[in-house]
Amino acid sequence: MGCGWCTMEREKFDSSQCRLDFNLHYRIDIQLMATLKQKKHLIQTIKTPERFFQINIGRYGGEVAMGTITKDQYDYWFDNDYFEQYMIDVDYDPEGANKDIPVKAQFNKPFYEYEDICHLSGPELADSQMIYVQELDKLGKPMQDGDGGFVKDIEIDMADLESLDADVKCTEEHHASSKSLKDQYYFFGQYFNKGGWTTDRFKTGPEGFNPSKLKIEYVNADGFNVFNEIIYDDVPYYLEEDSTGKSSSFFVNAGENVQESQ
Repeated sequence: MGCGWCTMEREKFDSSQCRLDFNLHYRIDIQLMATLKQKKHLIQTIKTPERFFQINIGRYGGEVAMGTITKDQYDYWFDNDYFEQYMIDVDYDPEGANKDIPVKAQFNKPFYEYEDICHLSGPELADSQMIYVQELDKLGKPMQDGDGGFVKDIEIDMADLESLDADVKCTEEHHASSKSLKDQYYFFGQYFNKGGWTTDRFKTGPEGFNPSKLKIEYVNADGFNVFNEIIYDDVPYYLEEDSTGKSSSFFVNAGENVQESQ
């Protein structure tokens, strides 16, 4: 005599139904998570009608100075391989550096004092340079996210600034074919640095940081695009530098009109 359960037809296990149930629960969990995040954001907005941010920029930049020089200085130092070391020596010991240099060809002050064309120090505007926007609390400390951590920085590659509707504009242009230099003999000096540049803390409304309110005005110093402040919502914020020197570049050149006349 057989057992009833032995003769009963067993129900087949439906794995597809199990997957459907799992996917449904997963989607519900994700929706709940999104809803909770939205609620947290709403509560945070109500609690903080004023929000605070700081901008950090890395990682390359430097100091650049450009100034007019004489034809004698240009003739002596153009394509002279010793010029870069000479300008470094002038910075430390002008008298010693000029001991064997013709008087009319001498430079007698540090490179950054040859600045009647331009003089600027700050980060370089270039692709792959990064802008980090950090949210701070009222005390200037990193903003906590409510889950024991900190609010993640907003990261912006400078290559993406225009696509984010930020205003990026060249305000000065100095090179051999520019209006400022095409009729001049000129000097270019640069210290190239590695590090970071930081603004003071600034305030927004509850909406937080908006990249379309960001503005950068830079100077093109013979191909080196540099700026020393960030403008946010029409307010300028000077960039404080924390960097170390990596290299230098010094040369003399002539504007295109001068070259054609030689």
